Amino acid sequence: MRKPQPTKKQQKTVLKKKLTAAQQQLATVQRQLAAAKRSEEAIATELTGIESQLTSTRQKLTEVKARLNRTHTEQQKVTVLLTKSQGTLAQAQRSLAQRMAANYRQGPVRYASVLLGAHTMGELVSRAELVRSIVKYESTLIAQIKAGREQVIKWKGLLDQKASEIRKQELALGGQQDQEAQLVRKRRLVLLEALAKRTQIEAEYAQLAADSNEISQRLQALEGAPLPGSFSGKLIQPVAGRVVSSFGMRFHPILKINRLHAGVDFGAGTGTPIVAAAAGMVAYSGTMRGYGNVVVIDHGGGISTLYAHCSVLLVIQGESVAQGKLIAQVGATGLATGPHLHFEVRRNGSPINPIGGGL
Repeated sequence: MRKPQPTKKQQKTVLKKKLTAAQQQLATVQRQLAAAKRSEEAIATELTGIESQLTSTRQKLTEVKARLNRTHTEQQKVTVLLTKSQGTLAQAQRSLAQRMAANYRQGPVRYASVLLGAHTMGELVSRAELVRSIVKYESTLIAQIKAGREQVIKWKGLLDQKASEIRKQELALGGQQDQEAQLVRKRRLVLLEALAKRTQIEAEYAQLAADSNEISQRLQALEGAPLPGSFSGKLIQPVAGRVVSSFGMRFHPILKINRLHAGVDFGAGTGTPIVAAAAGMVAYSGTMRGYGNVVVIDHGGGISTLYAHCSVLLVIQGESVAQGKLIAQVGATGLATGPHLHFEVRRNGSPINPIGGGL
């Protein structure tokens, strides 16, 4: 015995339940996509800041290394001077020691012979002065050499301290650079994950057109009979505002891809009244993925209109509306960069240019 076919009423009930489930899923995916975009933008902003800090740290590290190289060069010069001064001092000390040893061995006899060798009083005075000058000069020379050597040692000490401090800065900046570079790598991986997640959600969003067509077809099937009256073929502009985006292929401002813009966007502020473009019956009033709050009106003859991104919906499914009747208010729900009305005209479920539909 064949199983009885469900009645039209039963079919409508099943389809309405499926539509309700689809609407809930659309709303969930819409929130997920919005959250994914916010997360991606936050990660990208954070990554830009970290990369900027890493660039600054690398520049500082380069400057510190250059300072350290210059200091090392000065240290080498001072080391050469110190070695040279030590050699000069050692030579002077040896000369003085030899002279003192000779004086000790010869005693006063040597100086006496120098002085007694003078033939005149003037020569005697000159020789005595010469002896004193020689001794004084050697003593002064040694003192000067020691003073110079002490100055070089002090200079070397300051340079060593300076090099040590610069080296500490180099190590600190090197560690900071490694940490920031590692953080950049981690955040880039997180950004790639966020991009992958958004791409996955966008792929689901790409089914929006197909889902919209399917919903329109199902709602038309629910009616099962032509609407009272007939479509006049003349649409009126549904909102007071100018066209800000035309029908056709365009670069989507949020998804960043080229895709068909299946309607016309009218610029208008939030709360601006939206009216029915023609008489008909409300086939759908609720939320659709990407479209936000939306009204779909079936005008008969395979013609339907869609009003998306609404802030407020003022009609319910199954309600008959006259041309020009208030049905909603402008908003920015769904994937919208700002308040406007996205208006579509469909013939047998396929989008057509609203401007060519009588507007």
